[in-house]
Amino acid sequence: MLAVAALLMFAPTPAVAGFYQSQQMEVGATLELKSDGRFRYQLDYGAVSEQAEGRWTSDGKMVRLTTAPGNRPAAFELVRDDPAPAGHLTVTIEPPGLGGYRLDAIATDAKTGEKGRVTVGGDGQVDSGGHQISVLEPLVPMYGTIAGRFPLDPKRGHRLLLRFHANDLGTAAFDGEPLTITPRGLVLNRYDQAIRFIRVRP
Repeated sequence: MLAVAALLMFAPTPAVAGFYQSQQMEVGATLELKSDGRFRYQLDYGAVSEQAEGRWTSDGKMVRLTTAPGNRPAAFELVRDDPAPAGHLTVTIEPPGLGGYRLDAIATDAKTGEKGRVTVGGDGQVDSGGHQISVLEPLVPMYGTIAGRFPLDPKRGHRLLLRFHANDLGTAAFDGEPLTITPRGLVLNRYDQAIRFIRVRP
């Protein structure tokens, strides 16, 4: 009996099913929640363009999206870590590179363990602000997601050569992604933006 109740609680809610659009400036987004529990999603926001499809559920307060089939997120692979003078850190991306986009990363301070964003210059030099870095986590350009983790020995310098694998870049890897149900539609918090979906048809 409890299993049946739980199943009903998280089944697709017919009252929520329908075709939604965002009517916000500089945001192009659509979301279709089908009554059979499938969804289709598309977002164009700034330089970001992504889509997804899969399964959706609702408990009456939230809608949750899960991409199916699952996708392979973009990733950086370490090809080589050549020695360099102490305090020296450069990062180069193997051709074809990142299509002209700048590489940013999350760096961990070797002494404090604190994390901060750093930028890789055109010459590959990482602007660490004088900090010794123990871990470098490169970010996917435009999307800002972490796509690798490379521990570094702070006692020596590093010349890193990375290879970028786009994989299923552009497909949103939702895993129970929540959208809040409000009287004015569904709200998805993504890329530091509250994206409101308004139902335009059942």
